[in-house]
Parts: sequence; structure tokens; C-alpha cells
Amino acid sequence: MSRIRLWMRRYDEWMDHPMPTEPWRESLDDSRGWRAVARRVFGGSENPLLWGISLYTAWGIRVRIHLLFPVFIAARLIQTVLQDQAGLMFVGPLMVALVVLVLLHEYGHCFVCRRVGGEADEILLWPLGGLATCSPPHRWDAAFWTTAGGPLVNAALLVPLGALVFALTGSWGAVIFNPFDPWFSAGTVTASTDFEKLLKLTAWAFHYSNMLLLAFNVLVPMYPMDGGRLLHALLWRKIGYRESTKMTAIIGLVVAGVMAVFAVVFSELLLLGLALFGGLMCYTELQRLKFEADGDDSVFAASLAMTDEEDEPTRAEKRASKEAAVVASEQAEIDRILAKISSGGVESLSRAERRTLDRASKKGRGGS
Repeated sequence: MSRIRLWMRRYDEWMDHPMPTEPWRESLDDSRGWRAVARRVFGGSENPLLWGISLYTAWGIRVRIHLLFPVFIAARLIQTVLQDQAGLMFVGPLMVALVVLVLLHEYGHCFVCRRVGGEADEILLWPLGGLATCSPPHRWDAAFWTTAGGPLVNAALLVPLGALVFALTGSWGAVIFNPFDPWFSAGTVTASTDFEKLLKLTAWAFHYSNMLLLAFNVLVPMYPMDGGRLLHALLWRKIGYRESTKMTAIIGLVVAGVMAVFAVVFSELLLLGLALFGGLMCYTELQRLKFEADGDDSVFAASLAMTDEEDEPTRAEKRASKEAAVVASEQAEIDRILAKISSGGVESLSRAERRTLDRASKKGRGGS
């Protein structure tokens, strides 16, 4: 029995005979109401990074907000009030712009993922950005365009938002400014009434947040930032999946260390949080690679072996090569999901990943 079939069998056993639950879970099961509330909040996962509250579902994509996101917004507003109540006119629009633009950014990932043949069914908003549950086909180009979908949304909004700010303020200083001193630019916004000033500052907040999201996501080559995943996809094309993942993770660890130093020197708590989280994600990727390194029968070795083609392949050989590539891509996706089960349990799987594994399990039982 192949390694994939063995994993399928173990998955079926997990689904048919679930592991004994902890006492607090059993108490939740005693009450349908509490159990329903808990599943909505914790998402059926023991991973605290995924705990959130469902907001709505549109286009088959469920949008959830992490439990810490409202806490972060409230803390930021309270800090502003304690320092200077007038600052609410600056910080309030920024919080609104952050939520809206991050949501649009994640939708960009999801829609492009579906466009390239993948699946996307959930978005989680949290203090350090957003997480879109996307499962593109196991190809470098599909991974590249799925990742690029988010920054492309911000790039498309760059000119319209900048034009809106200029039309409202008549100042190029409010449109083009030093990103390390944005408050100087915001301070140049003037108006005769509070409502007019709030309108102008809201437009400026959207423009500033959009520029920040675009630049930070593209220019920082570190997991889980888009810059890291774009770098990984480009390296994947040249040196293969495993080596590109390893190289990107190592680069990300270096970048995280540099960011942490700058965060400490300039007392930027949010930047420090991003650096620590990015470093943890890069380290996790390296550990995942070690877990998957189980010999020559890996799907990566198989996919590399498929690159030997004759100079003039026949039509049948081309068709066989394409079919083999599809099989290798499916097996690679199954390997990724099974590795996720081993590290986080069955509860960590998304609905799309469960469907993928169920289809593979049915094929395995059918002997195909």
C-alpha cells in the first residue's frame, strides 16, 4: 500500500473514530446552544490564531473577524482619547480604512485563486492584517497569481484614491508624502467645518492605508506577507518547490530579525508584532520541510523526475506528461493537507481542504 493510501486510511479512521475530547469540550457538547456559540467563535479549531466571530458570507466566502481585532481597535481609540481627543478625527477614519481595505485585499486573493482553478472559502480579519483560506493548484504560476491578487486590488485603488484626496484638499502634500511621517501630511488638511475636515481626513486615511498595505505587502520578503509568497513562487519556477520554500523562509528569518531591531529602536510595537509573527511563520515553514523530507518517494522527487522529456515528444507522450503532472499536483496538495493534520489536527482543516481529502479518500477506496 502506498504512503498516500496509508494516510487516506488513517484519515478515515480519524473521521469515523474521533479522538476523546477534553472535559471542557464535553461540557460544551451537553448544551447545543453553547456548542453552537463555541463553534462560531473558535471555528472548530484549537489554534488561537483562528479564533474569530463570523460576520457574513458572500460569494461562497465566509468572513470572520478575530477576537483580538475589536480589542485592538478599542485599545487604539482609548489610547488616542487619553492622549488627545482631537486625535480621534485622525485615528477613527484610519481604523475604518484598515478594515475595509484589508477585506478588499483578501477578496482579491480569493477571486484570483478561483480564477486559476483553486478554491477559496474563508477570510479572517485580524490585527496584523488578513488571512484568506486559499487552495490554488500546486503550480508556481497559480501560487504567484493567487498571491498577486491582493496587491493588485491595492494597486488598482492607488490612482483613484490619490485623485480623490487631491480633488478634496487641492494639495499634493496630502497625496505624496513621507511614509515615515504621515501625520505631517494629515496635519496639512484644513477645512472650515468639522464635517468637511472629517470627510477629507477619511479620504486621506483610505489613501494612506492603501499605500501602506501595497508597499508593505510587496516589499517585505517574509512569510506570511505577500512579498514572501511572491518571492517563493518566482524561486519555485527556477529551483523547485522545496528549495524555494527553504530559501524564502531563511530570507524571511533575516528580514524578521532586521524588522525587530528597527521596531525596538523606534518603539514601534505593531512592527515588532509583525516581525515576531513573520519569524515564527518562517521557522514553521522550515520545520514543515523537515517533516516532509522522507526519502526519494516524495512527490517533489517525482515531479522533478518528470522534467526529463525528449526533444520531440509525441502527442501521446505529451498527454501522458500532462496527466502525470496533474496526478503529481494532486498528490502534493494531499501531502500538504496531511502535514497540516499532523501538526494541527483534523480540526485545523478548512472546508475546501476537507472536500479535497474526502475526494482523494473515495478514490483510494475505489482503487483508482
